[in-house]
Order: sequence, then structure tokens, then C-alpha cells
Amino acid sequence: MRIKLFAASMLAFALLVTLSAGAATLPVTSYSMFNGAHGSFNYRDFTYVPCNAVCDVTGAALSGGTGKLTDGVSPVLSWYQYGELTPWVGWDNTQLNGSNPTVRFFFGSTVTINSVTVWVDNTIGAGGVYLPSGVSIDGNLFPIAPDNANPDPRGYTFPVNITGNSVDVQFFQTTGYPWIMVGEVGFDGTVVPEPSSLLLLGTGLLGTLGLIRRKINL
Repeated sequence: MRIKLFAASMLAFALLVTLSAGAATLPVTSYSMFNGAHGSFNYRDFTYVPCNAVCDVTGAALSGGTGKLTDGVSPVLSWYQYGELTPWVGWDNTQLNGSNPTVRFFFGSTVTINSVTVWVDNTIGAGGVYLPSGVSIDGNLFPIAPDNANPDPRGYTFPVNITGNSVDVQFFQTTGYPWIMVGEVGFDGTVVPEPSSLLLLGTGLLGTLGLIRRKINL
């Protein structure tokens, strides 16, 4: 009987861990950043909502909403192949006082982030666009090697271990190439259960174990 009770307890514990630790794509509730720039086309985040009349202004402070960077679309064509309604957000450091753009992403609750994927363009200098030289995630720098052979959009996934309700992602321009084009940023991880949720789940677990114990003793 004790063996059966122990087995049932372990099964219930495994269920509790699974419910609280299942990795998945984490939804972003909003992100804040300084808007993109304008070149031959409009690379600002003009789909950002709420717009507050600045979504078509270079370098404007955007906050409280989302736009191109988390719409689930990873552009398959390069920046110049879309025209004015491009899905890329582009930053030109000559228009943004030489700064490397930082985007702060917010989540609806506390999360643990296991990896961050960024989708960037690489036209090997055409139009001044090149891969970022690196990406910083909450202060952890991940260098990106130059690529002069493959002029294609691509994704980079960086392993992290970050717990919180927001994360900063900064893109560093490659020297000599003023433009960075970012199409999508995604996060994989788990939602950290609120204490009240854990208490409720634990109470249910204890009740289940009590029923199992009664049945075993009958």
C-alpha cells in the first residue's frame, strides 16, 4: 500500500512540475524603443499600436504597444524587395546620433526566458545594410560573425537564463555600415506561476493524495 501511495504521490508531483515548467513561445504584451528611420523606403515601425501620432517619425519614443517586431512575421525577402510597406524595422545610426538601438520587451507576468531569436537582414552592405556585429540581451553580449557570402535574411537564436517581466535587447551596428534591419524577435521559455496559483495547485494535490490514501486503506 505504501508503494502504491508513493507511486501516486510521485505521479502527482510530476504533474505539478509539468504544469509549472512547460517551455513555450512567450507572448510579448508591449515593447518600447526609439522608432526606426526613413531611407529609400519607410523603415519605421508604422504598424505600432498605440501610435500616438509618432509611428511615422524617425527616432520617436514608442511605448505601450506592439508592432512589426512581434507580429509573428519573419520576412523572407530582403529590405529592398518590399517597397514602402516593408515588414522590416530599420535603424540608421546617422539619423539616430550614432546610437545602437535598444528595445525593451514586456511580458504579462514574470517569465523565465530560455532563448531569444532575432531575425535580421544581411545584404552585405547594399544600401548600407549589414548584419549587426552583436546582440546584447540584458547586458549579455552575443557577437555575430561577419558573413560576406550569404546575402539573405536569417535568424539567430541565443541561449539565456533570464527571469523577470521585461528584457532589453540591443543591436550593435557593424563599423562602416549604418543600417540594421530587424524583422522579428521571439522568446522561448516558461511563465513563472504566481504564488496564489501554486497554493491552489498544491491544495488540489493534497486533496487528490487524500482521496488516494482513503481508497488504498479501504
